[in-house]
Amino acid sequence: MNNEAKNILILDKIVRACIYLLVFLMPLWFLPITVDIIAFNKQVLMVFLIVIALILWLAKLLSQGEFSWKDNKLNWMILAFLVIYILATIFSLRPYNSLMGFATHLGGSLINILSFAALYILILNSFKGFKGIFSLIFTFLISSAVASIFGLLQIWGKFIFPWNFAKLSSFNTIGNVNALGIFSAIILSLSLTLLFSIKKVGVKIFLGILGVINFLILLSLNFWVLWIVLGVAMAIVLIFGLASLHQTGNQVGWLIMPMIFLAIALLFILFKPALPLNPNLPIELGLSHRGSLNIIEKTLKENPILGTGPETFVFNYSKYKPITINKTAFWNIRFVDPAAEVFSLISDTGILGLLAFLAMIGMFGFLTIRKKLTDKLTGLSRINTGLFASWAALTVSWFIYPQNLTLTFLFWLLMALLAIDFSIKEKKYNLRASSKIALVGSFAFVIIILAVVSLLYLESTKFIAEAKYKNGLDAIQIKGNLDEGINKIIRATVINPYEDRTYRNLSQLFLMKVNQDLAQTDINEQEKINKIQVDASNAINSATRATTLSPQNVANWIVRGDIYKRVIGFIGGAEKWAEESYEQALTLEPLNPFVYTELGKIHVSIADILTPQAEKDEEAKIQIMQHLDKAIEFYNKAVETKSDYSPAHFDLAMVFDRQGKTKDAIAKMEDNKQYTPKDVGIAFQLAVLYYKDSQFDKAKMEFIRTIDLDPSFSNARYFLGLLLDREGDKEAAIEQFEKIAELNPDNNLIKQILANLRTGKSALAPSEVGPPTEPEEIPIEEK
Repeated sequence: MNNEAKNILILDKIVRACIYLLVFLMPLWFLPITVDIIAFNKQVLMVFLIVIALILWLAKLLSQGEFSWKDNKLNWMILAFLVIYILATIFSLRPYNSLMGFATHLGGSLINILSFAALYILILNSFKGFKGIFSLIFTFLISSAVASIFGLLQIWGKFIFPWNFAKLSSFNTIGNVNALGIFSAIILSLSLTLLFSIKKVGVKIFLGILGVINFLILLSLNFWVLWIVLGVAMAIVLIFGLASLHQTGNQVGWLIMPMIFLAIALLFILFKPALPLNPNLPIELGLSHRGSLNIIEKTLKENPILGTGPETFVFNYSKYKPITINKTAFWNIRFVDPAAEVFSLISDTGILGLLAFLAMIGMFGFLTIRKKLTDKLTGLSRINTGLFASWAALTVSWFIYPQNLTLTFLFWLLMALLAIDFSIKEKKYNLRASSKIALVGSFAFVIIILAVVSLLYLESTKFIAEAKYKNGLDAIQIKGNLDEGINKIIRATVINPYEDRTYRNLSQLFLMKVNQDLAQTDINEQEKINKIQVDASNAINSATRATTLSPQNVANWIVRGDIYKRVIGFIGGAEKWAEESYEQALTLEPLNPFVYTELGKIHVSIADILTPQAEKDEEAKIQIMQHLDKAIEFYNKAVETKSDYSPAHFDLAMVFDRQGKTKDAIAKMEDNKQYTPKDVGIAFQLAVLYYKDSQFDKAKMEFIRTIDLDPSFSNARYFLGLLLDREGDKEAAIEQFEKIAELNPDNNLIKQILANLRTGKSALAPSEVGPPTEPEEIPIEEK
């Protein structure tokens, strides 16, 4: 063997080793050094290994001087799907996120789809026959066994790892618990069919144990989607098994287990039996299928051909969510996934994307079934039956539940392994046939390598930036060092300047710095003002950068509006920019009561600024009333979108009170009490309103209720003490003010009131110190 042949062999072995390593690590891989512990780190691993394998595979082709390609009709369907996905990314609402995925949600990003397609090509052209197929799937099953055991232990609260995030029953290396359940249903199906295809006793024992472990996971989770996935797989195994009876001499013994598991799946699907032991798992929130369809329908009306771009469903949800969801406890959650993966595909890539996907899975199913019907019954044939049954069941899950990175990887892995069997034709192109062919081939390879290296660079910088971002958060949350945390997060924006989430959160951290600046006492007033202005400007610049990078993300505009609102009075024109930011947020999320309420607060803030001027300026008084009326208008809009939105009712009552409409304020606060009966702030303000309206009995009851909700609420005790004094119950009044004195030992006002009461005087009687605070004011600063 000459050196060239040895080099080609070495390259081929390294390519295969990369694929084996990827297949083994995907079910297990996670790292605690980024915010997204599982999916993002799996993506980094996958992109890194596939890029290496692809470059080496291309180098092998150049070395041997010919391009060999296993041809089939499925390849063209995959190519069409990729082209549409690329076009959808180019015309996306947020191309960067469509390419790379969001920081904490990336399953449907283009870089993943390209990686899956490259994996398909590499497996199809690097593995063949029974040995190649079985070695890869068995490698996957070995790591899946570890992942399944770990997942089962986690479900039942048997934690292995020391990290806090790993001490949750919902944590596993696959994804959320239902994704683990779908994964387990597929692994159970694979292990069951392989059990009757392999003769080695040791392998059979391993497969049997693996099946039991994953069946226990299914029983532990007992979710209807999992039983449908298992039922579909078992039904397909039975169909192919019965169709091949003429080749097995009517031997049906091996079909007993699939029949049993099909019966179990049907039992759980139809009758939903409750099991005596259930793990303590958190409830996973998700959209209903009907709600998802409503959003998809509205999305397609505006973007029918290519959708809004991969990984943009959250934008469509914000814009088109039904108003009925505001009546639930989940009104302020932005769902990043619809009820099924196929809905996400339609939203992201439009009608063309859906048709391309259906054509791809349809062609694959046709080619696989046609090959199965013409094949003789062999060990490979039985393995392929299990692979196809598992792939078909996983495909069904696309239509009933969202997929994550691990499940989508498994989908493409199974498809690639099955394609080996029906990809018989091999086309070869001699790159040395002519100088023109060699030139074109070399140019094409250079372009491909540049593309994959560019993607690798983007992925690497994103990974380093995410690790730096996590370090910054840890510095703030664990060490309590805000400055260190901000510096590290700034470094993350330098490494990866395309992530709007980082800028959005950085702006809020700078706002925390402003609050620290305000509390500083070791610098003079001018230095304090200078620091406040610098940090406020940094907060504004960061928020502005976030909206520039992703103007379709409503969260960016809300944070930008909040930043401007908080610096009203420090920076000229802030109130106008805050209002514009919130109005832009409403175009992206028109049913958000929070935004309407914040717009109302802006006008209240402007009225506050004008109040000192109104004592001498009639025009200022008119402007104040106009702003208060505008605030009422926005608060009413908030209530229209969410009738039980407590903050809007509360603020509306406060404005009514400010306008002297005490009766209206009381009515609004009474309504609010019905919505949030345990809110101590609402209880106190309602009591104060009763007090102002001379409804002293009601005020007394509400102050007592406030104290029951929060015994340390000094101001509630203050007013209650005044009411008790008014009724002539000096001892009870003294008891309230003594409690206040315990909570506020340095408050001279309380000392004066106690002295008055103990000498038989009225609580608010004048003394040598001066008259006590009027009851309409808040006399004590709540800590």
